[in-house]
Amino acid sequence: MKISNRNILINLIDNQNIKPQNIPKALKELQIIPTAKSWHNFIDKLLLWFGALSLAFAVLFFVAYNWSELGRFGKFALVEGLLIISIGVYLFTTSGTDGFSLAFFGTLVPCTLFEKVSDSEELLSKVTLMVSSLLVGTLLALVGQIYQTGADSWELFFYWALLILPWVFISRFWAMWIFWIGLIDLSILLYMDTFSRHFLFYFLDFTPILVMFMFNTTALVIWEYFRGYLKWLDNSWGIGILGIVSMITATALAIDSTALLPIWIVWLFMFYYFYRVRSINIFMLSLAFSSLYIVILYYLIESISWRYFNLLNLFLVSIVGIGLGTAFLAWLKSIYKELSNESN
Repeated sequence: MKISNRNILINLIDNQNIKPQNIPKALKELQIIPTAKSWHNFIDKLLLWFGALSLAFAVLFFVAYNWSELGRFGKFALVEGLLIISIGVYLFTTSGTDGFSLAFFGTLVPCTLFEKVSDSEELLSKVTLMVSSLLVGTLLALVGQIYQTGADSWELFFYWALLILPWVFISRFWAMWIFWIGLIDLSILLYMDTFSRHFLFYFLDFTPILVMFMFNTTALVIWEYFRGYLKWLDNSWGIGILGIVSMITATALAIDSTALLPIWIVWLFMFYYFYRVRSINIFMLSLAFSSLYIVILYYLIESISWRYFNLLNLFLVSIVGIGLGTAFLAWLKSIYKELSNESN
């Protein structure tokens, strides 16, 4: 696991390798304190994303609010026109132009013919692909409402994910993959709800939690495998989001039925192996401990007879909870010291 500059500085201060009067200078040299340029870049990207997503959702609300005033062709013209513009901007920023600049979503982006795509252009191309993907969903919902196709709700999200899959591949953007996985999650849940919890084969009965656990944990494993080959997948946000979903579903499985506890135990050991033995990821280890903490306290409370539930039982649950938390913090501290020693 890579040690951050902040942790390096903390380690230096703890070992008294840096004088107190030199700490402000070290903060500046290690770029721990954001500079004015860093704030400018952060706000610029934030406003770009907010503006793009606001535009995409504004189209949906505008069509819904003016449903009776807009004709059938007017609705399609609005959504499809913006979709074409969005795709055009993506092609424009990735191929470049000659002799002028492009202003889009309130951000001025220089584009020059045959010039290497800059960071701002790359970000803008990703934003436009995300907007295009959202507009595809709006278009599918519009088709379903106008022509009353009678399709089930799960089909909207499934065909939405299917149509934008080529864009997800070419985007090389982790957020697009998280969005696509979210669409598949919704389609799975709605499909199972439509067909009375039966999935794939009618003679097998899967709970929605189990299917969600299997899908998202598999996605996490695939993501972890390819992050070593694809640089753009090496992103802590994407891994963290998938880890959170995997943790929630695994914990729900353990609480839902004791028969599913072996699956949860295998998941727990998998997290320990990948994020402690192979590589260290404190956030993912915290997720595994959170699941362990919840499951232990749940079954402890379940084992207590509520008829005789008194202050002593409440004290026992509190002691176990505090003890688990203290032990985990001590374990994390030992891992942190191990990482600090390796960095030295």
